[in-house]
Amino acid sequence: MSHVIVKDGLAVRIPQRPSIYRSNCHKDYGCFVHGETKNKSSRQIEKEGLLKGEFVEMALVYIDQKILTFKPHYTNEHFTEIWGIPVAGEMKTQFPDNASELSAFLIHRQSKDKLAQVIEGFSKEAFTQWVNEGMKNDYQEYAIEKATEYYFGSIFRFEFEGAMSPEHGAYYYVKSSFRKAETEIEKTACAIAKEIYTGYKEYCSNEQWVLNHQQCTKLLAESKSDEVNHEVNENEVNKNGKKKILASK
Repeated sequence: MSHVIVKDGLAVRIPQRPSIYRSNCHKDYGCFVHGETKNKSSRQIEKEGLLKGEFVEMALVYIDQKILTFKPHYTNEHFTEIWGIPVAGEMKTQFPDNASELSAFLIHRQSKDKLAQVIEGFSKEAFTQWVNEGMKNDYQEYAIEKATEYYFGSIFRFEFEGAMSPEHGAYYYVKSSFRKAETEIEKTACAIAKEIYTGYKEYCSNEQWVLNHQQCTKLLAESKSDEVNHEVNENEVNKNGKKKILASK
């Protein structure tokens, strides 16, 4: 059964199988989609109600990293998975004003790097504050405390932005930004996000992503082991060959 957290008039549903959205960066899309969209045009999926907007704003719950394969386009590629509570955008408007649910999507490549830059900004700001406050406490503990303050006091916006490359032509990436939670609903969503993280983080998991990641890391480990063995064998061959040359002299 689903779990529901109600706090200060906001109800957030935590499904056993959380809603998973896909950030489709193809030039014909540039939006979040939900459901089966294979071999369908953007017009078709819009007609079927599978489009979920060009942006989402959410109280962030959890971020994790995965190595995933989605053939034919992605093989053993690094993805960032994002878990949060939507407070704006079509992921949110499908619910009443005082309701939302735990949701997730993946970003990769340029989109992943943009989010990493935002998070690095947190780290830099925490370091600056620590120095300005006289470097009195342990920096690692201070940084963790500040990161928690930023994460669970901010609303993150993920928005598709158009781009162009010589190799791939027109495409989209997901731009990341954040702002301080302003409305009471946003502040409550942040408080619930923190509660989910501390008490229900096990819900922030997608079985398909987990299995995919395990298979990819296993194959990568086997590939690396084969490379090491090949290198050792080559070195042994070269070593034995050198011995034979020296012996012939």
